Amino acid sequence: MELLDALAMRRTASGFAEAAPPRELVERIIEAATWAPNHRKTEPWRFHVLAGAAREELGDRVAAAMRNDEGAGDAQVDSARKKLVRSPVIVVVTQPGSPADPVRDLEDYAAACCATQNLLLAAHGEGLASKWSTGAMAMMPAVFEYLGIERDDRVVGFVYLGYPADGAEPRPPARQPASVNWRGM
Repeated sequence: MELLDALAMRRTASGFAEAAPPRELVERIIEAATWAPNHRKTEPWRFHVLAGAAREELGDRVAAAMRNDEGAGDAQVDSARKKLVRSPVIVVVTQPGSPADPVRDLEDYAAACCATQNLLLAAHGEGLASKWSTGAMAMMPAVFEYLGIERDDRVVGFVYLGYPADGAEPRPPARQPASVNWRGM
């Protein structure tokens, strides 16, 4: 697959098959993620792979927090649980926080986002479907506790991975031309 084709054709998956990709494939995709650029070579990405019952365990923690801390109703809790089991594998990408150095914190966040994009492109290149999501769960103390990350760390995203469901091949939407302010060229 040509790089520009991969960039143009990779899209958020709308459905996943039940079969989980093998661990070796997930490891290869994560290795590709680590080839992302990062200032000062801090390698500020951490990967937490959840499969099988681990997705449901996180769902239990999220559900309890939503009910206890947020007073969420059954519909909201059920929606959160469904998100965590929508794919056979979830790679949660996190970034260690640097609150004492806001410039480094921003640079590290950007690098972790680049690593996440590499992960998505590598998954696409391997024939997997993916979905990058953040949302309220990315800030929940229950998620931080489950993953074992610190309060100042950041969840860059939940990357849902798996084989595409039958008929769930995403189509690239039309894009507007890039907004470019050319100077001196």
